[in-house]
Amino acid sequence: MQTFYHQSATMSECQAKSARGSYQRIFEDIKLQIDRGDLRPGDVLPTRAELAKHYATARATVDKAFSELVRSGIVISGSGRRTVVAVKRESEVQITTIGVLWNWTEEQEERGGDFLDVLFRGIREASSEFLLEVIFRRAPLHMWSEAIGGRSAQGLLVVRPDFADNAVIDAIQSSGIPVVLVPGALDESPAPTVAADSAGGCAAAIEHLTDLGHRDIGFVGLTATVPDHFERLAAFLRETGNRGITVHPEWIRIAHENKPTRFRDHLADWLSKDRHPSAVICSDFLMTLSVLGRLRDLGLSVPEDVSVVTFDDPAAAAQMNPSLTVVAQPIARLGYRSVQRLLECIAGKEVPPFDRLPTELIVRESTGPVCANRNRQSERANRDAS
Repeated sequence: MQTFYHQSATMSECQAKSARGSYQRIFEDIKLQIDRGDLRPGDVLPTRAELAKHYATARATVDKAFSELVRSGIVISGSGRRTVVAVKRESEVQITTIGVLWNWTEEQEERGGDFLDVLFRGIREASSEFLLEVIFRRAPLHMWSEAIGGRSAQGLLVVRPDFADNAVIDAIQSSGIPVVLVPGALDESPAPTVAADSAGGCAAAIEHLTDLGHRDIGFVGLTATVPDHFERLAAFLRETGNRGITVHPEWIRIAHENKPTRFRDHLADWLSKDRHPSAVICSDFLMTLSVLGRLRDLGLSVPEDVSVVTFDDPAAAAQMNPSLTVVAQPIARLGYRSVQRLLECIAGKEVPPFDRLPTELIVRESTGPVCANRNRQSERANRDAS
């Protein structure tokens, strides 16, 4: 108490007058003495009545200053006990800089920019709220150190990694840099993941289609080694199996293509006008554009001949003719949540390995009921096949 009063008494007359009645001045005085080491962890502060008398202010003003000190973790207080200086924990180290790394081709970034733009908006929003500097870099993951290492990033967000990136991500974490993946879970990597609930979204899409009478459903996933896209394929096969729906291999088109302009090439020999599914689920919006082009080439109409559901809901999806039924992901929220999780990792807190945010099925014009003749033909074909 002697030290506290001595330090406060050194204020100039002008400072003392301005301090009266100001809880900020009380807060700043106490914090300053703790920062200088005049008050150490475990030291007992003067009572609130003593401080109110010293500052010639109301007890309520001191109470407000103490509330701010407690909320900031600077002191510890409670009902019926004195207020003491808190012990600073290691997890309270100041976090100032994080990195964001993605390995997309220029074409992917140009044509699939809607996803990145919205994801980065969420990352920037969180970083602004938490007063972080963010280093954005497009580079191969094995160059992570050159890309962000020189800027003292304390943690790293890796955007949509590939299964082949497991070893690099492990090496980054082994160097002491916490990593969070967004989106895309790598089963063999200890890095936590923030992603949309692809399985739940696919289940909702299949339920919607079966409610419309569809039993012949195809799937297009042209970036199958990307974890969240692979999850959609796995969920498609699981959900159709659970519902007793026969999956025709020729109606599934899987590839690993990182150039969207080549998506159409992978569909050139897919389906025919006389043999095709009554509905198709596409793993993302750019693939859907290629699927719609292929159906148009075959003279098939959407949704009269083939219903279409896509993952992702860019603004264009609702403006197309027909407008697209989509499984919408909370992309901006994925970016925001990934920053929160990364901060928890840097602070040494326990973080769940998988953080799944819910998707939403938005029904529009591209899905409709299957015609009765189609189902009778499908049932007859299934009987013949068995």
